[in-house]
Amino acid sequence: MTPNLLSHSLALGVALALAAPVMADIDGAYDHPEIERVAGSNIVYFSHTEFDRLTVPTGAHDGDDFESAEMLEGEVLKLSYTFDNPDISTLQIKRNYIDALEARGFEILYADSHAALGSGEGRGFYRASDLFSRGARDCCRLATRASNRDLRYIAARSADGSVLAGIAAFNERRVPGPAVEIAVVTGAEMGTEMDHQPLTAGEMEAGLIEEGRVAVQDILFEFDSARILPESSNALGTVAELMADAPDIALLVVGHTDNSGSYDYNVSLSMARAQAVVDYLTGQHGIAAGRLQAAGAGMMAPIATNRTDEGRALNRRVELVEMQR
Repeated sequence: MTPNLLSHSLALGVALALAAPVMADIDGAYDHPEIERVAGSNIVYFSHTEFDRLTVPTGAHDGDDFESAEMLEGEVLKLSYTFDNPDISTLQIKRNYIDALEARGFEILYADSHAALGSGEGRGFYRASDLFSRGARDCCRLATRASNRDLRYIAARSADGSVLAGIAAFNERRVPGPAVEIAVVTGAEMGTEMDHQPLTAGEMEAGLIEEGRVAVQDILFEFDSARILPESSNALGTVAELMADAPDIALLVVGHTDNSGSYDYNVSLSMARAQAVVDYLTGQHGIAAGRLQAAGAGMMAPIATNRTDEGRALNRRVELVEMQR
């Protein structure tokens, strides 16, 4: 049975009567078990990732960054909904979700609307979050005119901290009425069955000999930053081991990103991340600076599609390329 929030709407004195026949969800789509949908809404986009990191803004965007954010790793669902009744308002939708979430014991970490979220009646917040997928082909895009956008946002966390969600409701550009986009992560440790084995120094050297390059997926960075995460230390230590075992090798350290954001931004970020790796290897492991050169490829050399979360995760990587000395 499709869950709904109709009872919450009625508690508010809001009648969410349908104005058109109920549409069907797209094949294979389903709601998150802890986050009920508003009555009369249909899933038009669905994405499931077994394990990823999701960062959810919990404060306004000031033009440069978010006032605060929460991050959780685990199973990620992203969904887009449209409505049979185009007259439902985004305020109705927002209050339905808040009521239902609080009834389940969720903490509302942040909830705001319009210009309070950020510039362009919240458009700056929405775009900078990079939280929501683009949705179906005909949905979901913010209304073009700022005065028509009516963007509202909720960030919520379950009582036990295992579920973290960002929810946006807004007037849609291409179809009548509102749309809802949800990004939700259910925290979990990454299972060994989906955890690739870190490369050894010998495997890195073999990759350089056979292909001239090797991708190191275990060098990780903070979201939207060149700050190296502590869990990268083993992979970086292995790179240092490779260079100690093969003193004639010189490496080009190449940063790669997915295609989220502008071309110039991604080239700059990838270069900064590559330089951070070079600085780490020279500073922490004493590798001679003349044996390392940083380069940023941005989004220019994907190894997977950027249309899925899984593909984008693979594209965010550091590659080692052998150089002549």
